[in-house]
Amino acid sequence: MKDLFREFDFTKVGYYQSMVESAGIKTFVRNRDLSGLAGEASIMPDLWPTLCVVQDEDYDRAMKIIQDSVMDNAGRSDIEVTCPACKETNPGNFDLCWSCGEAIVVPDEAG
Repeated sequence: MKDLFREFDFTKVGYYQSMVESAGIKTFVRNRDLSGLAGEASIMPDLWPTLCVVQDEDYDRAMKIIQDSVMDNAGRSDIEVTCPACKETNPGNFDLCWSCGEAIVVPDEAG
C-alpha cells in the first residue's frame, strides 16, 4: 500500500478517492475517522486522512489521475461561467452551480 494524497480536509481526500476508484483502482483511506479531531490533529499531518492505493503497481496510474485533475482544475478556475438555470456566475472548475445545483458546462467543453 502506497500513499497518494494527504489532506486535513477529508472532502478532498474523498473526491480524489472517487476519481481513482472510478478508474478501477482499489484504494484505502487511512486515518479517515481522525479527520474530525480538532486542535492537535490539524497540526500533525501524520494523523490526516491519507488516500492510499491497495496495489503498489497502481500507484503511477493513480497519481497521474490526481495530477491531471489538479492541473485541469487550476486551468479552469479563472474562467467564469453563467449558470443556464439561475444565471449565477460560477468558477469554471465547478461542475454544479453553487447557487441552484444545476449542471454547468464550460464553453470549450460544449463544442
